[in-house]
Amino acid sequence: MASSSSSGLTFKLHPLVIVNISDHYTRVKSQLNLPPSLTSTSSAATSNNNNNDSNGGENNQQPPPRVYGCVIGVQRGRTVEIFNSFELIYDPSTRSLDRSFLEKKQELYKKVFPHFYVLGWYSTGSDAQESDMHFHKALMDINESPLYVLLNPAINPAQKDLPVTIYES
Repeated sequence: MASSSSSGLTFKLHPLVIVNISDHYTRVKSQLNLPPSLTSTSSAATSNNNNNDSNGGENNQQPPPRVYGCVIGVQRGRTVEIFNSFELIYDPSTRSLDRSFLEKKQELYKKVFPHFYVLGWYSTGSDAQESDMHFHKALMDINESPLYVLLNPAINPAQKDLPVTIYES
């Protein structure tokens, strides 16, 4: 999927990125919807997400989770190509990003793909939120102008385009 922006940049988003983000979201959402008997054993897995459930897992009407990660690829001139992504550990209540995990993932990707760089980050949701700026600023020491890829996981049968938006700084 290639698209251009008002800044003159052309974006090429590879399908693997969409699959990775969708998989990340689906795994987190399924962990939040475990039966009540399993929620006590999976509390560590759900601690990174917004769990507003006060009924011990019996209420499935909780808001959809937001997941976060990095997008990696290359920029050649005015063309930005996003090849892959990886999830990050982010605690929205403390607004803290696990920097050691991020640095380790960067190091591992550099060994296999030495020309790939962190171009920005991703999250899921229907729209960008004000709280996303904390995450955005946390990545500015890696990339001074990070991209933000937003995937809307809500299903809209009338929509023909992919529910992906790319924001530039």
